[in-house]
Amino acid sequence: MRRAPLVAVVVALGTCVLAGGARADGDPASDYLLGQRIFFPFDVKVPKQKQQELSSVVDAANRGGLKIRVALIWSSYDLGAITALWRKPRTYARFLGQELQFVYKQRLLIVMPSGFGIYWHNHPVDREYRTLGQVPIGNGANGLVDAASTAVRKLAKQEGVPLRVTRERSGGQGHKHRTAVIVLAAIGGIAILLLLRQSLRRSA
Repeated sequence: MRRAPLVAVVVALGTCVLAGGARADGDPASDYLLGQRIFFPFDVKVPKQKQQELSSVVDAANRGGLKIRVALIWSSYDLGAITALWRKPRTYARFLGQELQFVYKQRLLIVMPSGFGIYWHNHPVDREYRTLGQVPIGNGANGLVDAASTAVRKLAKQEGVPLRVTRERSGGQGHKHRTAVIVLAAIGGIAILLLLRQSLRRSA
C-alpha cells in the first residue's frame, strides 16, 4: 500500500514527459504562439538580424493596436504531424487559429513559400486577403521573413495603425524552446528511474 503513491507519481511523471513530447511534435507553432508573437521555422536557418527586424515590426504593430501573431512555415517539417496542410496556408491558418482560440483570438498570419493565410476568430478576413495578395514572397529564408514584415506593415496601414519600429529583443523562439523540452524530458526520465530504483529497494 505504501508503494501506491510512489507508483502514482511515476505514472504522472511519465505521462507529463510523453505528453510534452507529443505536443511539441504534433504542431510546433501551436506551442510557441501560445506565449510568443512569432514562430520561426526549424527547417531553415533565419539570420538573427532578420529575426530581429521582423520582431520589431510585429511588436510595433501590437503596440499600435494591431494585435497579430505570425507563423513562418518553410517546409512540411515545420508542421510537425500536420503535414497534410503543407502548401495550404489558408487551411492551416484556420486550423492553427482554432487551436489557439482559447488563449488568443486576434489576427494570426501564416507565411509559406506558396502564399499567405490569415485567421481572425469570428471575423471575416476577405479584406485582409486582398491586401496580402499584393505582397510577393521572395526566395529563401530571407524572402519569407521579408514577406512577413511587408505583410504586417500593409495590414497595419490598412487599419490606420502607425508603426513606430524600434530594435528590440527578438520575439521569436529560435530553438531554445525545443532544447528546454529535451532537457525537461531528460530530467523526467531520470526522476522516473530513481523512483523505480527506490521502489525496488523497498520491495527487496
